[in-house]
Amino acid sequence: MSAHSFALRALRHAILGLVVSLSSAHATIEQAKTAASTPAAVAPAAAEPSSSAQALFSRTKDGIVQVRVLLSSANEQSSLGSGFLVRDDGDQGAWVVTNYHVISALAIHPERYRMELRGTNQRVVEAELVAIDVIHDLAVLRTKPSAQSPAPAWPVLTLSDQSLVQGSPVFSLGNPLELGFLISEGIYNGLVETRLYEQMLFSGSINSGMSGGPAIDQRGQVVGVNVATRRDGQQLSFLVPVRYAKLLLERSWAAPPQVEWRSQIALQLLEHQQFVTQKMLNQQAPPIADGQRNQTAGFSSQSLVGRSVPTLHGTLTRCWAQGRDVERLRYSRDRLNCSLKEDVFVRDSLYTGTLEIEHNLLRNDQLATPQFLALGNGMGYLRSGQTGELTPNRCTDAYIQGGERTYRAAICVRAYRKFPGLYDYTVQATQVDDARERLSSQLSLRGFSFDNAQQLGQLFLERLR
Repeated sequence: MSAHSFALRALRHAILGLVVSLSSAHATIEQAKTAASTPAAVAPAAAEPSSSAQALFSRTKDGIVQVRVLLSSANEQSSLGSGFLVRDDGDQGAWVVTNYHVISALAIHPERYRMELRGTNQRVVEAELVAIDVIHDLAVLRTKPSAQSPAPAWPVLTLSDQSLVQGSPVFSLGNPLELGFLISEGIYNGLVETRLYEQMLFSGSINSGMSGGPAIDQRGQVVGVNVATRRDGQQLSFLVPVRYAKLLLERSWAAPPQVEWRSQIALQLLEHQQFVTQKMLNQQAPPIADGQRNQTAGFSSQSLVGRSVPTLHGTLTRCWAQGRDVERLRYSRDRLNCSLKEDVFVRDSLYTGTLEIEHNLLRNDQLATPQFLALGNGMGYLRSGQTGELTPNRCTDAYIQGGERTYRAAICVRAYRKFPGLYDYTVQATQVDDARERLSSQLSLRGFSFDNAQQLGQLFLERLR
């Protein structure tokens, strides 16, 4: 057995012991956060709607609602979004589709929050959560029985069963920033090519508060669900294809409501990371939902200033490089960063399922050796502290041989407090055998199972040269 393989095996055994101690940390007291969770950012104001848009809005507006999640102790709103009605069962309640991120706080802390819906006619009713699809950012709600009997009927929208042609007009509806219900006119520009899961590219405005609202075609039928907009773009927004809402509704109607949502969220997050891992290992990944595209991602190697370093390749990845001389040409720094273009929203600012590789290569020109080595030490051990969502880091390290170079490799693991089986796993390897050159390389995995993280971490270390 080579020294490199022996060191890797020692690292795996050491970190496995850390994971056993982390498994008991899930019962730690959780921190409460009340900030609204609405990834749809503020976009430029929508243009004056055309006459056809105005006619569509008049026909369909009563089928949309504002979704309000309120902190029970203060009876004040915590997050706002939109939704749309798809079925009315009379006294048994009406069914509503919205985004998961709109109601994520209630799903994770149902004891702290409650939910109500407000229609265009100011009708207000309480609602309950019935189903979630964290991966596609969808949720199904149902109105609670009303004291008024018989309850007034809710107008419902029809879900389209026809495919859109790129260039077709699409109209997004919702209640942005509590300014009132409105319609935003735009164009369907096909599916986003660089996403692991299907999303529709909508050239129109989706403002904060419109998340979960319907996007309709010229017939007034729902073709997508508002989900997000690009902060750094003009009129670039995203929709979840309506067929994912159909699948979630079918499951909702066939199964009894869930009582405890955290375990369901954890299962879906584990499903996501398993799908990502199989992609990265170049295995045939089973589709998470019908119609999954054949997008690619995997490990490869490339040159950084003549050094072979592990990197990512495929349609689902992206890389950036940066090089500069610092301290009046006393040393140079070249940086390479590669990441997977996909993550899954959990709550507030917590996203999981991400994978990132970063390399920093320092080359000494005029610095004294102690000064140069001190620069490398600044990148050495992992600096990831405790948060309310994760346990503190548990770390172990060892010296390994990568080709003709020696590295100090450190592995750190943090467990998710609310979602057993998920971990943040970071591998950092810093070259320690050259006073003129130092490479520091890091693999960061967020929200992976321990076994999958071990496999990906080993592939990363084996590619170090």
